[in-house]
Amino acid sequence: MTWIDVKIEMDAFNERTANDLELQRSLLSSFETEFASLRNSLTATALNHDYQMASSLLHKLKGSVGIFGFDNITKRISELENMLKSNFCADFSEMLAELFAYVEKHIEELKKYIY
Repeated sequence: MTWIDVKIEMDAFNERTANDLELQRSLLSSFETEFASLRNSLTATALNHDYQMASSLLHKLKGSVGIFGFDNITKRISELENMLKSNFCADFSEMLAELFAYVEKHIEELKKYIY
């Protein structure tokens, strides 16, 4: 899976939040907490090869990152979900690590816009 540059659809995020910076900051703060929990849970599911649970957690993460306009990440998560559905999971742990790093880069970039 090839990762691409950080890209945030700020217009979409601003529209979803009515350009309310306080709301955007609050959402991002909540997401960072949620992401830490999801990250731990996804890592555990990968170690246990519980790909059904991993798919469910990825779907939840996809919805969360979609709110922020992280459209490229939502596409990548869909690809991971499809891989799990087709039972192609050879490098799943490695792909998760790349996904986590990519989400973190997006969070840092978004912070530049809203802080």
